[in-house]
Amino acid sequence: MKRTETEKKADAHEIGPLREDDLAEALDLMRVFYAHEAFDFDPESSGRMLRHLLAHPEVGAVFLAREGGQALGYLVLTRCYSLEFGGPFVLLDEIFVLPEAQGRGLGKRLLDTASAYCRASGSGYLRLEVQKKNLRALEVYRTYGFRTEDRFLLSLPPSR
Repeated sequence: MKRTETEKKADAHEIGPLREDDLAEALDLMRVFYAHEAFDFDPESSGRMLRHLLAHPEVGAVFLAREGGQALGYLVLTRCYSLEFGGPFVLLDEIFVLPEAQGRGLGKRLLDTASAYCRASGSGYLRLEVQKKNLRALEVYRTYGFRTEDRFLLSLPPSR
């Protein structure tokens, strides 16, 4: 059976847990993601939060995606609990693939990693939030099997 170029490139993708040595690369990816989404980015604060996840795997995990040794994307997962969703669930907090690496199956592989982590941690649901304007991502998530819920996402700032 002849393999497609996408299948060959998927084999070259390496996705693994973030290590202390990877922090600078992860922060570089975060900087690009946050700029793309127009989010405020504080490398010191983000570095502290990544180190916290590394030191406390019971809270969640970070995965880095590489191709040919180059970091091209990342995934942040956190563990949560909900009575409505049957107890433990995993929140896909952040997922990002560099624009030049998109369309090669890496995002799907990151979602597969998130799904496997969810199963391995004994969690029922994998949940995420996406901006309404991000129609491309929304379609990717729906195609993967996520369902849209008729809810509002509300946040209370920490100063309250």
